Amino acid sequence: MFIFPSDEEISGGDLLAVIDYHRLHIRPKYLRDRRYFEGQHDILNRPPKAAYKPDNRLIINFPKKAVTSFNGFFIGTPVKIDSPDDTTDKTITNWENINNFEDICSEVSKDSSVYGRAYFYVYQDENGQPCVINCDPLNTFIIHDDTMAHRPKYGVQYVYDNQGIMHVSLIDAKVNRTLLMNGSSANYFDQAAAVANPYPIEPIIEVAENDERMGMCEDIFSLFDALDKAMSEKANDVDYFADAYLKIINATVSKEARKEMRDNRIINAIGDDASSVDVDFLAKPDADETQEHLVDRLVDYIYQIANVTNMNDEAFAGNPSGVTLKLKYQPMKDMADTKALKFKKALRDVFQCVFSVVEKTDADAWQQLEFKFTQSVPQNLLEEAQAVSYLYGKISKKTLYSQLPFIDDPDEEIKQMRAEQQADQQRTGNLVQQYLTDQQKNGGDTNANSKPATSPDSSVDQSGQPNRSTNG
Repeated sequence: MFIFPSDEEISGGDLLAVIDYHRLHIRPKYLRDRRYFEGQHDILNRPPKAAYKPDNRLIINFPKKAVTSFNGFFIGTPVKIDSPDDTTDKTITNWENINNFEDICSEVSKDSSVYGRAYFYVYQDENGQPCVINCDPLNTFIIHDDTMAHRPKYGVQYVYDNQGIMHVSLIDAKVNRTLLMNGSSANYFDQAAAVANPYPIEPIIEVAENDERMGMCEDIFSLFDALDKAMSEKANDVDYFADAYLKIINATVSKEARKEMRDNRIINAIGDDASSVDVDFLAKPDADETQEHLVDRLVDYIYQIANVTNMNDEAFAGNPSGVTLKLKYQPMKDMADTKALKFKKALRDVFQCVFSVVEKTDADAWQQLEFKFTQSVPQNLLEEAQAVSYLYGKISKKTLYSQLPFIDDPDEEIKQMRAEQQADQQRTGNLVQQYLTDQQKNGGDTNANSKPATSPDSSVDQSGQPNRSTNG
């Protein structure tokens, strides 16, 4: 973290010193992180072997797999953002759709895992509407104040144009300045533009992976290199055995005979001493079992230290129980829960900026927002449905429905259920009203539409026995 006194304005010299430190010390580490994520590992830059030796250089791109797997687990299901106010809910939904906010959150989360930190940037478009993008940590950073809270004081972005002139955006809670450095040898900036910051806070917002700002793979690059080397040497061994040397002892083979043997794959040993001729391939000692143990150990350590679940683990064979799945996902879930706390703080800052300029929205509505992260763990919907049935009536419907992963907006679900209930009641009421109307038209006779009953036979009673009064 860059720290600057809270009661001072940063000077051009101090700003240049901070940019130079970021450019010379932090940016190279980020470039390494990006190279490994893109599959450009150090094994590609090692000195070449002799021309007669196999020189395979295999890349096992675990950094990309680890980051992609974790972020699919963490934010593959978009964050649910909920407000107790219906108008604010609609504003959030519309703003998210216009800005593709779910995709931006996914990219910010990925950058945070790769570099250890990432940035949202809230800005105004040409119509004055708030927009958001993700900023590249390679040329973006934040300067914090020296208070106990270390609040963001300045947001900084720097780029070079095609003439080698540095363009710097220096943003605080009041002003967004554009600074230019005159020439490569200058050590000061000229202010090219200054516009008011419409937001109550500095709008470059950091998302930290953890308090140390460490990327997921920062402490296991040596394991990646060792795995690449082990797999490459195994490939070299395969090439060696495919091109093994042929030895022939106690026999002289001419150049033409060697060519015929190579083309026809036939060796014909003749003569009185043919029985003493030894023909065989030179065999290199086989270390395949040792190599396999090393590869298995490296892969296992990579998954363990990166806290990423290995889906090829034997525990996932067959149909594992829900408890087994939770135990296997627990390390990744713990890491995701920690990251969610950092992400929530950043999202609140984003919506603090957005609500401060959106019309017909309370500027303090960001304080009541609730954020729910749903990890992509295999779910047992039957167990969840049983739990909901058991808890129904004991807790609020909103809390109950928020526990179901397939319900994105509990408030909207409650509204839909009420609308369906009202529609059902209306249909039932219409059927009852129609029935009563039909009864009134028929004079209350339920058999009005049926065939007329036949006249009763007076010679028998209701039980079918002869009527004594008639026969008597």
